[in-house]
Amino acid sequence: MKKQKYTAAFCAAVMLSTALLTGCGGVTEEMKNAREAAIEMMENGDYEGAVREFEALVGNAKKVTDFELDVLKYRAEAEFMLEDYKAAAYTYNILNQVDKERAEYDYFGAIALAKAGDTEGAKERIDAGVSLDEKDRKKVKGSDEDTGRSTGYTEAVKALAEAYASLGVRDEAEELYRDLLKTGYGTSDVFNRLVVSAMESGNYEEALELADNGLELADGIADRELTFNKAVCMEYLGQFQEALAMFQGYVEKYGSDERAEHEIAFLRTR
Repeated sequence: MKKQKYTAAFCAAVMLSTALLTGCGGVTEEMKNAREAAIEMMENGDYEGAVREFEALVGNAKKVTDFELDVLKYRAEAEFMLEDYKAAAYTYNILNQVDKERAEYDYFGAIALAKAGDTEGAKERIDAGVSLDEKDRKKVKGSDEDTGRSTGYTEAVKALAEAYASLGVRDEAEELYRDLLKTGYGTSDVFNRLVVSAMESGNYEEALELADNGLELADGIADRELTFNKAVCMEYLGQFQEALAMFQGYVEKYGSDERAEHEIAFLRTR
């Protein structure tokens, strides 16, 4: 389930940058039809076939036009969905070379590298993307206002944090999550990651505060998990009636599950 949520978020970000480009001079109907057929393969889950078709479209290109850039973006997405993360990262690197440098290419490449377990490479890509974003900000004449991070930044940082966590490097992961909160890019699942970490360390008061802050966002990403964990924190802090009410509200809103029913049965005896 977690993997599916993450993939959906990644695809939503990628689709912002894969809108069909115009000005494809010299592009034949056969090429356009081949691209559409490859996109249909992706939609049907044949990512390997799609990668093969996209590769055929750009493999013999003598120059890079808008059409080839578009195909490369789709190829990167197909490679990611195929879980060939190193290939996806390589394709985003190509895009940064043949197109003008874009922070989003670095961020998407960082996501792929993090999924491949290359934390060092992912961090380098994120830093490169941030640098490009900063350059763009400075180009805004007469304004020092932060124009924000490009598409993919938040997902890239979260992917790197998840990679660190999977390697047991919890301090690095927590630092990245807290940086997202400090810079205004925190989401409810970022709060939930910190809630779980605080609970594992026995810091239930901190975890409860983080859960409340995460639920205030109401972004729907991790509201269910935060609600459950908030109730657990209340239970550990001896707030049994409040925890019972929270678990009952959880069941009413999200449906019954074994964990919640177990907690409710226990709290009714307190």
